[in-house]
Amino acid sequence: MYKLTFKKRAWIVKQHLKGVSASNLARTQNIHRSAVYQIISKYQQGGWDFLQDHKTGRPEAVINKNAQILIIDLRKRFEYGPSRIEHLLRSKGFGIPHRQIEKILIRNGLVEPNVKKQKARKWVRYELPHPNDLWHTDWTHCPFTDKEFCAYIDDRTRLVTAFGAFRSANTDNSLALLKAGIAEYGKPKAVMTDHGSTYYANKAPKEMQNTKFRITLNELGIKHCLARVNRPQTNGKIERFFGTYKREFITGTFQGAEEFIKHYNECRPHMSLRYRTPQEVWNDLKNV
Repeated sequence: MYKLTFKKRAWIVKQHLKGVSASNLARTQNIHRSAVYQIISKYQQGGWDFLQDHKTGRPEAVINKNAQILIIDLRKRFEYGPSRIEHLLRSKGFGIPHRQIEKILIRNGLVEPNVKKQKARKWVRYELPHPNDLWHTDWTHCPFTDKEFCAYIDDRTRLVTAFGAFRSANTDNSLALLKAGIAEYGKPKAVMTDHGSTYYANKAPKEMQNTKFRITLNELGIKHCLARVNRPQTNGKIERFFGTYKREFITGTFQGAEEFIKHYNECRPHMSLRYRTPQEVWNDLKNV
């Protein structure tokens, strides 16, 4: 029956009501005569509505209105995606799959439908085992303050250990933040940077490659790790953080970078940490 369109099923009923036999209708539509009788029976049971196209698969679940409001609020306030919202709703007693959450966000114009599946990544993720094994750092332009923004992030826990906005991106500001982070969270074994002039003298002779940044790291007993050239994934954790900051801060939920960083460290569930917060993971691993 459902190989036919609604228009054809309606035509069969109309022709039957005019007196055309089931055999003739079956031949005309190239279907079995029993299918004609099924269509007529459906019409007799419920009218034209019973002839509408049949939806395959499971019926869509009816979502609690309060949950829908919460889903929309989380998206608008924090730019959270369906998977992160799914985890937060579970903690509040709502067991809603992320696919259903995505449908709600799409219907409300808050996300675009993902037509194509994400291609498989061609790089392998790495993660050191302990807090303070490695900190990532870099600079980016902050569109909200029109200043240069720098941050240090712990490789294992994703905890932002230091951050700040400055008029210029330079070595002195990088080192000031590093020392502030050490004062609060302890000294990392290594720091990873790119080959920027703030950290590394690309064109200097070999004996002159120890810039002020590297000299200070040597004095502190911290190893300087350099990201691979033209390979942003090597220092990808700090780049991903910058992307998160720019995407989620723009919602207007936070009064300043300090408030956002506190939210990021202490409240925002991190997917790579199995939806725990950086502060939770940091506290657990530092207490081991």
